[in-house]
Order: sequence, then C-alpha cells, then structure tokens
Amino acid sequence: MSNPVDTIAESIQETSKDFRFPLTIGSRIRGEEKFTFIKVKEILPASVSREPRIVGTIVLPMPTNLVDDYKVEYADAELGPIGATAVGIGSRIASDYSLENVGKSLKSGLNSMNSSLIGQVIAKKAVSMIPGISSGNAKATAGQIVTSATNRAVNPYITGVFKGTGFKTYNFTFKLYPMQSEESDAMKDIINYIKQSMLPKDEVIEGTGIDITVGGLQEFSYEQKTGLQTLPHRFDIDFYSGNNELEGSKYLVRIRNASITSFSVDYQTEGNPAFFKNTSAPISSTLNMTFSESKIYTRNVDEDLYGT
Repeated sequence: MSNPVDTIAESIQETSKDFRFPLTIGSRIRGEEKFTFIKVKEILPASVSREPRIVGTIVLPMPTNLVDDYKVEYADAELGPIGATAVGIGSRIASDYSLENVGKSLKSGLNSMNSSLIGQVIAKKAVSMIPGISSGNAKATAGQIVTSATNRAVNPYITGVFKGTGFKTYNFTFKLYPMQSEESDAMKDIINYIKQSMLPKDEVIEGTGIDITVGGLQEFSYEQKTGLQTLPHRFDIDFYSGNNELEGSKYLVRIRNASITSFSVDYQTEGNPAFFKNTSAPISSTLNMTFSESKIYTRNVDEDLYGT
C-alpha cells in the first residue's frame, strides 16, 4: 500500500518544496500513519490571480495538543426601563408595518410604564443635573441618591449585545525526535522554511551598471529595494488519523488561509540542550506554532468546511 503522504503530495501539481518529518511519516512505522499536512500558499496580486498558489508542503506528526476553540464576543448593555420598552415596541413594529399597528405599539409600550417608574426616572435625571453632582459620575450618583431616598431602584435591564466572533486562533506543539542524521537535516530544513514562510519579503530590482576602473570598464550587478514587501505565506492545515484518508479526517478541525503569528523552537526538551556526538545536531526539538485564520467564522463558513 502506497504512503498517503506521497499520494497527497503528488496530487498537488504546483508545489516545488516538500518537507516532512520524520522521513517515514505516513507509514505504519512507529504509528506514523497519523500526521499533520500543511499546505504553504503564496498570496498573488489580484491582477495575476485571485487564488493563492501552493508553493510547498510540510508534513509533521500529530501535535501534542489539538483543540478547536470557538469564541463569540458579547458586551453588556444597560437598556434601562425606557430602552427595554423601546426594544419591545420595536419588535412589535417589525412584525407589522401598518401605521395603525405602529400607533398601537407605541401607545401600549408607553402605557406599560407606570407613574411611579416614570417618577423614578425623572428624579434621577433631575438629580444628575445638579451642578455639584454633574461634575462627577452623574448617572451613578443620581441613582444612588434616588434609591436611598425612595428605597426603590430602577431596573437597569442589562442585556448581552452581540459584538462579533473575531479571528480563530490555534496553538500547536510538535515534538520532533530525529533518529538519524538525515532526519536532523530534515528538521533543520522545516524550521528554516517555516521561518521564511511566516515573514514578508522585500521587493528588489536587479540591474547592471558599468564601473570605470584604472584598467578600463567593468560591469557590475546591483539590487535596489523598492520599499514594498510581498506578504507572508498563508497555510491550509489538515489532520490525518489513518485509514488512507486523502482529504483530512472529517472528525477533526480543518484550517484554511491562516497566518503564523508566533513560532518558537525549544531545544531544551530534555531539561538541558543535548546534541548528537557525531553531528552536533539537537537530539530533540519542540516547535510551538500559533496560527490565526484570516476569515471571520460564520455559519456559512463553518458549513462549507464541515457540512450541516
């Protein structure tokens, strides 16, 4: 049975760089049929192509931590009694646009506020306008005075208001243990390639010139920076849990168009730095990587990746 890593890599025609660790990843040796497949994508100008181009692949073992974390942000909002009534009015108006029903909704909403509550609200507003109070936190101070005087508090009607989802982030840790010098070199190449892929690149113009020397004319070449930079690469990540899957496990997270925002290499995985005697290469290394996706998650995006 062919190695699934080879099959997946061969199906990606555009790629020019293929990195993997260990070298037998994808096989059943040491349980390496489970792996992480990372596609490295170059962002092209819109005038050339709207789709990024795959320029390399990185295959690593499964991370030691695999967490798919969803977060939705809400903010506390204090509507107050009038605001709460207005929200109720608004929902009723939205259900029927006729002028008659709009009038009924307004009248019903205002009638629901009894005279005592209206008095409390007016008292708070009046107290907040006293010169000695308005210089500080007028709203809080006025509320405290009215509450102390009447022994009754106005319900703030606090509710949670949706703010957004933000970008999803992932933190992965990969522990690498080279078993031979070739794997030490493969580990070094992967570390260097990740560093290069996560950074921007200065755009330069190459040219040639003529240098007048004592012996005559001599041609030379030079590079001049344009002041522009190409964007860092983006990454698609899939996790394969065996059974010769060719599109990533349907049971695990799928990551698309992510950027590496943090990357660190720990060479002290055994307590102190340790090296092979014959090559001076580290005996082990731990890669810590933070990815941030470039799209805001919605139900539509989630369904495109995982289905309904």
